[in-house]
Amino acid sequence: MSEYATSGAMIVCTCGSAPGNLQVTSNLTVSAQGQPIATVSDKAPMANIPVFGTCTMKPSISGFLPCVPAPTAWSGFVASVNLPGGNPLLKTSMLQCGCGGMISFQDSGQKKSTKVVVNPSSAQIEALKKAAIAGIPFCEECEKKKKEYKPVITRIYWAEEENNIFGLDDLPPGKEVVLCIDVKGVEEGETVDVVINSGQGRRFKNFGEEMKFSPNVEQDGTAYIDHFIVEYE
Repeated sequence: MSEYATSGAMIVCTCGSAPGNLQVTSNLTVSAQGQPIATVSDKAPMANIPVFGTCTMKPSISGFLPCVPAPTAWSGFVASVNLPGGNPLLKTSMLQCGCGGMISFQDSGQKKSTKVVVNPSSAQIEALKKAAIAGIPFCEECEKKKKEYKPVITRIYWAEEENNIFGLDDLPPGKEVVLCIDVKGVEEGETVDVVINSGQGRRFKNFGEEMKFSPNVEQDGTAYIDHFIVEYE
């Protein structure tokens, strides 16, 4: 099952120009990682659902008019669980806007734990420790070269549930997938900058000619972008 969505989770609308954050008001007693879990009742404009910049469903002579969210009902919630406020929402839940857009989560709002370093350290000390553990001599020049080594993206792809792997060129517009980016030269927890060009004179919906992301690299050397959708204007 997907993660429970919590207060502060980033949400986007397919017709909006900017993301926002969900505010939970229906449930203040049941939480995940210290954040109240969202429910189907958290759909009030402004109180729960923020504005998403401008709305592409509201064109005008001077451009698009500001977003005025008109949420209707959540889908994809956990029907078998009841909390104060109703059924809890998941990271994969979606909310239809009466103006025509679809609101979805970019993250669950749950924060991953971070490592805390108590003792003073430095890059040179850490390199010495690694060398001692591995039983190899410390090479200061080698460490300098590592810093100069730029991260390399070796592959960008998405996969179906049956593990069939596809490239970006095989992704049909409007299909939501998890985009996978295999990277070399980046350690776990660091970010990698990913820029995807629309090409052929086209423009991505809500992005323009480029999509830019900075996901964290996981232990397996891969960065993941959830809820990735290619849509053109």
